[in-house]
Amino acid sequence: MFDVEKIRKDFPTISPESVYFDSVASSLTPNAVIDTVVEYYTKYRANVHRGSYDLSMKASEKFEEAVSTVADFIGAKPSEIVITSNATHSINEVALTLDFNPGDEVLSSVLEHSSNMVPWGRLETKVGIKTRWYNPGKLGLFDINEFEKMISDKTKLVTLTYVSNAIGTVVPVKEVGRICRQRGIPFLVDAAQAAPHMKIDVKDIGCDFLAFSGHKMLGPTGVGVLYIREELADLLVPGILGGGTIDTGKCNCNLESECNLNNCSFSELPYKWQAGTPPIADALGLKTAIDYLSDVGFANIQQHEDQLMRQLIEGLSSVNKIDIFGPKDPELRKSIVSFNIGEIPADEVGRILNENYNIAVRTGQHCAVGYFKDESIDTKGNVRASVYLYNTKEEVDRFLNAINDIAKTCLY
Repeated sequence: MFDVEKIRKDFPTISPESVYFDSVASSLTPNAVIDTVVEYYTKYRANVHRGSYDLSMKASEKFEEAVSTVADFIGAKPSEIVITSNATHSINEVALTLDFNPGDEVLSSVLEHSSNMVPWGRLETKVGIKTRWYNPGKLGLFDINEFEKMISDKTKLVTLTYVSNAIGTVVPVKEVGRICRQRGIPFLVDAAQAAPHMKIDVKDIGCDFLAFSGHKMLGPTGVGVLYIREELADLLVPGILGGGTIDTGKCNCNLESECNLNNCSFSELPYKWQAGTPPIADALGLKTAIDYLSDVGFANIQQHEDQLMRQLIEGLSSVNKIDIFGPKDPELRKSIVSFNIGEIPADEVGRILNENYNIAVRTGQHCAVGYFKDESIDTKGNVRASVYLYNTKEEVDRFLNAINDIAKTCLY
């Protein structure tokens, strides 16, 4: 049974005085995750895959368990999992790895976070590729047929968010994955906002790469994941190389001057992609976070969030001059409601919520500049409220009452 009050006791940051509605930026962390990180630093603090002594072997064993848990979590093999520092790192590694030529096209959408925009903009400058942006409009709903029409012979990569961090819209990545497989086009999914809220299966999606962060799903900061389909992980040369990626014992170079990639042997998967010391403690914390979410059950989490989303949307819809971004149907979005109140600046709404009501939300453009540059949006930003498994109906009521107060005070 889902017991939100029991869950709340696991999170030391939660207090009855405040409401935290910014989990899509970074979630709160349960005691179990904190304890796991502390245990590493106090009981087996050593590097992994580097030593034959007890501390290192213990740390390595725990790290491998973490990688296996991550792999199971998204329906992948451990050999397909690279531990990174966050989703941004993961996406940049793909951008640095793939070979592009001038005139090649990358197809994406205006819903993307900057982390899935800027790396391709860099390649436009350095290589001469072209990024094409599909615009699903203010509601953020994809017309899959219109999207497919944007794919051409020049398309060398399709890269999309799974869930928009600006408006919560769910992107039909499974349908896009099918199209990409039919056309032989690599497909990258930014799952930073999806992984905390829904079960993911990379094989079902049919993607070649998938990225997400630990800090949005109860885990520590400083840890992320990059899934690379095994065939590509074997074939490609990593864009980031260093200690651990090369098997020096198998290198065919007799002189220092001969040591280059042509004479070197890569380590076995996934170590080929694990350059340098990984975020060990944070990876172990991510494993505990995944175990925690799995124990609660994603079906339970989703049902709880859907109830809160319905309550939020229905309540906001009754506020005078409210403008909700994205679809009003809770089934078409995940955990996020973005809105404005008349002409009141979003930053001002956020300030009042914080100072007068002790409610934390995010305001602005949420690193989704492409969405807000659309002339039909007609705003420089909005207020974003997001819920997670530890939020309650009472907190939503408190938030809605505050929004009603702000609207009445500032609009009349």
